[in-house]
Amino acid sequence: MRHAAGLTVLTLAGLLLVPAPLPADEPSALPLSQVMAELSRNPDFVAAVSTRLGHHPKAGGILGPDEIKRLRELILGENFEALDRFPALTVRGLGRSVWLAGAVLNHPADAPSGRPATVKEPLDDELGIPAAGEAPAQGAFLSPLGFGLAMGDRTDPTLAARYADGRRLAEVLNRLSLNAPDDGRRSRIIFAGQTLDSPAALLGALAAAGHDVDVRDARYFANFGDLIYQGRDVLTPFWLDTELPVPGTDRTLLVPVSHSQHEVIVRGPVVNADLSFYFGIDGEAMFRPSVTRDQAWVMGRVAHRYRGPDALEVVRLAGAIVRAYDAIKRHHLDLPFGGYYALGVCNDINAMIELHMQGATTLFPLTLDPEFFPGEGEVDRLAQRLPLDSARGVPPDPKRILGALPVDDLSALPFPALRQDLEAGRAAWTSGPPPHGDRPAVVLLSTAAGAVIIGLWFVRRRRA
Repeated sequence: MRHAAGLTVLTLAGLLLVPAPLPADEPSALPLSQVMAELSRNPDFVAAVSTRLGHHPKAGGILGPDEIKRLRELILGENFEALDRFPALTVRGLGRSVWLAGAVLNHPADAPSGRPATVKEPLDDELGIPAAGEAPAQGAFLSPLGFGLAMGDRTDPTLAARYADGRRLAEVLNRLSLNAPDDGRRSRIIFAGQTLDSPAALLGALAAAGHDVDVRDARYFANFGDLIYQGRDVLTPFWLDTELPVPGTDRTLLVPVSHSQHEVIVRGPVVNADLSFYFGIDGEAMFRPSVTRDQAWVMGRVAHRYRGPDALEVVRLAGAIVRAYDAIKRHHLDLPFGGYYALGVCNDINAMIELHMQGATTLFPLTLDPEFFPGEGEVDRLAQRLPLDSARGVPPDPKRILGALPVDDLSALPFPALRQDLEAGRAAWTSGPPPHGDRPAVVLLSTAAGAVIIGLWFVRRRRA
């Protein structure tokens, strides 16, 4: 993925132009249309941005060769208005782009290995916290791109002070997650005279020793560009076509992709750490230390909060997911991008946790292929129950689109056109089954009446 050919194919959706400014309390964010209008005058800019921008995002969004070609044409033609909702792919279209990108790449060494870096030989070890190590510098996660642009994240000074402990705790939890229940070869961690062999057991021991363990199901807008221009944040979401009609229009609803993660926050006399858990474009479902500060426009909302036994149950299931994904990728080493999209995007494993804890999921989009989850294990059963958005003829439930948003109040959204569309449709979408008729001709169904009949059949079948 780091080779030059791979970078050309993997230009990501950080290149979305959003002409609408943020609300007045967020004056620092720039619409990318303004940045592109300035930089496109430089003949070296387009080539540079298509090979260097966005190849290490947190949550994915891969463009295939067709989208990259269209993107370059629009930039070179200075047709910035046409990029206002770029790329506006459907979920199935995104899947096709991922497949084509993988086919063009066609270099197994360029993609993640299919085996998480956390896999190690079993061993007994001390917890090792407080951990040694200096806090990352302010610019440690920023890469200059030239032209006044930088890519990456700013270091959060508060999180950075706890980064060493967070990195060690994430490493320990990932290692313990790989302990199979029926395998005698187990890694174990020693803490306070106890020998512990699972993530939930370790966090339970920390709680018993006076630590507070807080788990939060958090949603954000995914930032696929992570761009900063002349010191100012740049709006770089990735828009998906939901194929749901906007009431009173001949358009379908476009939404920025949401990113979700379960955040594990530990505070106490020994361990003070901040972690996040999700499946990323790096092909790893794992616990990760938190150290950077999000740009303000990605917003942020906690959908569910877990404490006590519920928090430990979420961590237990997260460990089972780490182990299940590791096993799948061991049997499918040829999956492009470490299984991203085929095994889900960032939302899928968090949707499994929400489904287990709440009885339903409110996340969109969900893309995993059930063929990779054919077994009777807990994770396979949860995967088989997810309402997938990559299936033909099954439109998303609007309640999941609303539930995935990183705001409780639509008026807080930094995209005025999106705000208007959601306000227009929310009452209709939440009062009955998802609408299916009156779609543009780009959808596969030939008539609006056929869309209604087939869509209602699928909805009733799913609910049954």
